[in-house]
Amino acid sequence: MNLVHSKDIYYIFRDVMKCLDPKVMNHGARTSYILYRMLQCMEGKKFEMYEIAEFAFLATLHDLGAYKTNPGADQLVYETKDFMPHSIYGYLFLLYLTPFKDRAKIILYHHTDYQKVPKQAYEFNEIIHCLNVAEKMDMYSNILGSKFDYMMFQKHAGTRYSDKALGLLYQAEKKYNVFSKLSSGEYKNELAELYEYLIFTDEEKKEFLVGLMYIVGFRSEYTMLDSVTAVHIAESLGERLMLTEDEKEILFYATLLHDAGMCAISKDISEAPRKLTDEEMATLRTHVEVVESILKGRIDEGVLDTIMAHHERGDGSGYPKRLKSDQMNRLMRILQVADTMTGLTNPRSYRNPKPKDVVISILREEADKGRLGKEVVRAAVTYYDEIMAGVKQKSDEMLSMYRKLQDSYEATYKQTNQ
Repeated sequence: MNLVHSKDIYYIFRDVMKCLDPKVMNHGARTSYILYRMLQCMEGKKFEMYEIAEFAFLATLHDLGAYKTNPGADQLVYETKDFMPHSIYGYLFLLYLTPFKDRAKIILYHHTDYQKVPKQAYEFNEIIHCLNVAEKMDMYSNILGSKFDYMMFQKHAGTRYSDKALGLLYQAEKKYNVFSKLSSGEYKNELAELYEYLIFTDEEKKEFLVGLMYIVGFRSEYTMLDSVTAVHIAESLGERLMLTEDEKEILFYATLLHDAGMCAISKDISEAPRKLTDEEMATLRTHVEVVESILKGRIDEGVLDTIMAHHERGDGSGYPKRLKSDQMNRLMRILQVADTMTGLTNPRSYRNPKPKDVVISILREEADKGRLGKEVVRAAVTYYDEIMAGVKQKSDEMLSMYRKLQDSYEATYKQTNQ
């Protein structure tokens, strides 16, 4: 099933990351446009359009490590004074959690001076040098405004910047009016045309979207843990309820992305160590509309409909549309139970996880009231221990990945600073 197009993987990444920090994402998008036009000016080694689109997508993500190392910080500081931490985390993210594993070193060295980039053979060294020039050009053009002169870095050619990369920048500006289009916003339409060339397999799309949840987890591990938990519970319930393969696929995407809108909710609210006020609760509930704004028109309607119903209840007391039982299908009911179990069994900033007997009691009560699907709750209660054992395994794997990222970060930081 083609539930999401390759180009829409980019847009989903873009909009989730914009929620986390629009400055980082906007800088990434503008940098990707500069790199795109530079690569089109290359002679000799010509890239296919799908390859250029992938490099541009990669450039969009070049500062994603800052979500982990410098959340909300002054961009100029981490871009110029201490750039290795976010470069390393971005590199490790791409290496372990995306299909761009073979290109991860581009991010590791994208801030490194031309003459300091390791000279050992790496097929993408030229891309490293071009990205270095592209992201510096965008940063300083924004800082200096009308005083910016794209020739200002020529004095550093051959030392801080690749002479060849600077030459490509000059050609791109002459041929495509790069900086004028960045100023007018016209570049966005041209990027949209470029991303039509993206080609990912279904497995690559899944890998990207799982990785995206880890980015959200950089800010809130609760959200990442909830995603892992809900996905396994939903998959387990789907098996017991004899879903078709197509239904399982829809349910996987819906469960993985159902809380992506939490990226727009402040941690002061989402992780408040107390009961929320009515106003704060209203804000928290907007995460459903946020995820709709990110995914509408970019993912299969069945996936989006399932996501939009994860807080609905069969008696009409849910949100945002107050749907009733006869307006919901079993995929929606499964996700509702999976989300409810996740909320009860995972820790919260204001309480510990609920014990098994309490969780089962709440599920049964909600089913008796007609709020949760009885058939789904019956399966959840019957196979509770088996389901939660699987959740424990998946949660341990997630925590292991976080430890792996941290251990690899420390080793890479030591290596790059020798």
